[in-house]
Amino acid sequence: MSRKPSLGLSGLVAAILLIAIVVAAAVVVSGVFFNLAGIAGRRPTAIIDQIKLVATPAGAGTWTIVVKNTGDVPITALAVTYPAATCNPAITFQYGTAAVSSTNPVPPGATATGTASAATGCSLGTTYRVTVQVTFADNSRQDLSTAATASIA
Repeated sequence: MSRKPSLGLSGLVAAILLIAIVVAAAVVVSGVFFNLAGIAGRRPTAIIDQIKLVATPAGAGTWTIVVKNTGDVPITALAVTYPAATCNPAITFQYGTAAVSSTNPVPPGATATGTASAATGCSLGTTYRVTVQVTFADNSRQDLSTAATASIA
């Protein structure tokens, strides 16, 4: 009796092909999963990186506030509110050379700086509370509260 030549694949070649197909499918599935998890896991967060209030004995003061985008959603607006009725100038935040806005957002990892001066009302040694309301590109908001003590530069 003679053996007929085999027309199929050898067992070794079939096993290698099967392993390659399974690995390729795992790569595709994990790529889709991690892409969706990344989209679902986006976090809008920010911190007040620096705050400084420099005052004069006459009562004039200059605020400087630096806000850092620590999340992964751009910041489109920043607004400052003061609980006290004195030493409260309107601060406009800049990113680059323009004001922070939906057309000039603060990207993740970047900082925006706001500076403004008050002609009167800032007493040396007084601590002033401020709240910075941060609005993100996904329309979520975060309130950051802190305080600064008026000091001479």
